[in-house]
Amino acid sequence: MRRVNCLSRSRFRVAAAVLALLPTLASAVDDYTGAWWRPDESGWGVYLVDQGNLLVPSWFTYGDDGKATWYIMSGAIKQADGSYAGDVYSFTGVPYAQINGQASDPGTRVGTATFRFPDFNSLTFDYTVSGHQQSKSLTRFDWGNEDLVCSPSTAPISGFTNYTAMWWDPTQSGWGLQINHVGSMAVATWYTYGSDRKPIWLQAVTTREGDGVFRGKIYQGATGTPYHLINGQPATTSTPEVGTATLSFANGGSGQFSYVIGSVSQTKTISRAEYGNAVSQCRTVTTTTPPPGAGTDECFPPLALGNRTVIRDVGETTGTEQRVAGTSIFNGHPVFVLEDRPTDGSTQGVTKEYVEQTATHRIYHGGEGYIPEVQANGTFEYIPPVEIPRSTPVGYTDTLDYVIRARYTAQGVAVTADINVHEVPKRIGTENASAPAGSFSNACKFDTTLKIESSVSAAGFTVRTVTDGRAIQWAHSSVGPVRSEYETTTTVTTTGGFAVPPQVTQDQGISELIEATINGRNYP
Repeated sequence: MRRVNCLSRSRFRVAAAVLALLPTLASAVDDYTGAWWRPDESGWGVYLVDQGNLLVPSWFTYGDDGKATWYIMSGAIKQADGSYAGDVYSFTGVPYAQINGQASDPGTRVGTATFRFPDFNSLTFDYTVSGHQQSKSLTRFDWGNEDLVCSPSTAPISGFTNYTAMWWDPTQSGWGLQINHVGSMAVATWYTYGSDRKPIWLQAVTTREGDGVFRGKIYQGATGTPYHLINGQPATTSTPEVGTATLSFANGGSGQFSYVIGSVSQTKTISRAEYGNAVSQCRTVTTTTPPPGAGTDECFPPLALGNRTVIRDVGETTGTEQRVAGTSIFNGHPVFVLEDRPTDGSTQGVTKEYVEQTATHRIYHGGEGYIPEVQANGTFEYIPPVEIPRSTPVGYTDTLDYVIRARYTAQGVAVTADINVHEVPKRIGTENASAPAGSFSNACKFDTTLKIESSVSAAGFTVRTVTDGRAIQWAHSSVGPVRSEYETTTTVTTTGGFAVPPQVTQDQGISELIEATINGRNYP
C-alpha cells in the first residue's frame, strides 16, 4: 500500500489475480472542464467544456492588431492517443446590442489545435493558426482557497446546482457565456461582436447575493499582445470596466443574463449547451495550503501538486513513478490524485490513488484500476477508509484492519471480492539512509507487517489468496520513502471443478528512491 510504500513488487504479482491488490489504487474519469491559463502570461486563456467524447474549447486572446479576439473549436474529438484535436474557427457577427436572431456569420476555418493532458492539472495546447505555430503549457486556473472539480454525469441537468458550463440562446446562435462557478462567485466570459462586427470578449465578475442572484461588474478585453507573440509576460494591456451584469438561474439548465453597458440594457434567456455523450457536473471544493515542510515527527513531506518520486527494485531496470497530478472528489471528500506509471511505459497499467490530507492525517479511500496483462478493470474502496497519522514519533505503532471491496472484470469475467487486510506499522527508530537519490540524515525507520486474505469466486472456481509480508523501511521528511527491504510469502488455493495443488511463492528484495522532485527541488 502506498502509505508504507513497501511490498509493491510482490503485491503487483498478487494483483494480477486480484485487482484489489494493486500497489496503488483509485481513480475517477478525468474531466477537463474549466479555465486554463499560464500565470506568467495572464490576460489570455482557454476555456474547455468536456462532454465525454469531445471537448468544446474557446480561446480568448488578442489578434494581430492587438485587439481582443476569440476563436472556437466546434469540437475537438478524442484521438487514439488520448489527445483531442479539431479545427479552429474565427467568426464575425451582429453587434451585441442588435442581436435578435442568428448572431454569427458563417465561420472561417483559420487553423487546427491539439490538446494533450500530461496529468489532471496540466494541458499542452498546440496550435497552427493563420500561419503561426506554437505550443503552450497551461495549468488549471487558480481560484485561491477553492477548487473547481468536475466529473461526467448522466443526471438531469435541471438538478445541477453548480453553473459551470457553456451557456447560450439556441435561437441566437453565435454568442455565448463561458461560466466558471466557484463558491459564491460566477465569472462569465462573454464572447460576442462589437460595432464593427468583429469578435470581442468581455468578462462579468459576479457574486451571489442573498436572493440567489449573481451581480457584478463587466470588464472588456480591449488590447494586449498578439497571440503568437505572447512569450512569458502578461498579455493584457487594457481591460476597462464597462458595465454591470446579473445572472439568475431557474435550475441547472436554464437562466437569464442581464447587462447594462452604456445606454444599452438587455436581458437574455440562456440555457446550458450540450454537445457530446456526457455532461460535466461541477462542484466547489475548499482547499487548504499544506505547510512548506513536514511538521514534527513527520516522515513524509506534505502532498503538493507536482511532487514526484521514482522507486525501483535493486537489480531491476524499470521502476514506478508516482506524481501528485491533481485534486478531485472521492465519495464527497476532497482528495489529491496520485498517479502511478511504470518508468519504461510498459503494459503494467497506469493507476491513480485518491488521498485526503488533513492537518493531522492522510486518509486513503478507494477507486479503480486496470492491469492489461489479465485485462482486469474495476473499482474498489477501503472499508473503513484507512487513516494514517502524519506525525509518527519513535514508538508509534498501530493496528489497521480493513476490507478492500473490489468489483472488477478480468479477461471478460465479472468478479466480486472482499479482501481482508491486517496491517501493523511501527516506528522503531531514526537512522541515516542512502539511495541513488541521495543520502538523508535522521531518516525514520519503520517495521511493518501485513497480512492480506481474499477469496474470489468466478466461472465455478474459488481462489483463496493469502499473502504474509514484512518490510523494513526508511523514510525522510524531505522526500518520503528512501529504501525498503521486504519479504513476502503468498499461498494460492483453488477449489471447484478439479483439484489444483496449492501454489506457494516467496519473494524478497530491496526498493530504492531513484529520483524525486519535491516542492520544486530535485533529488539527486
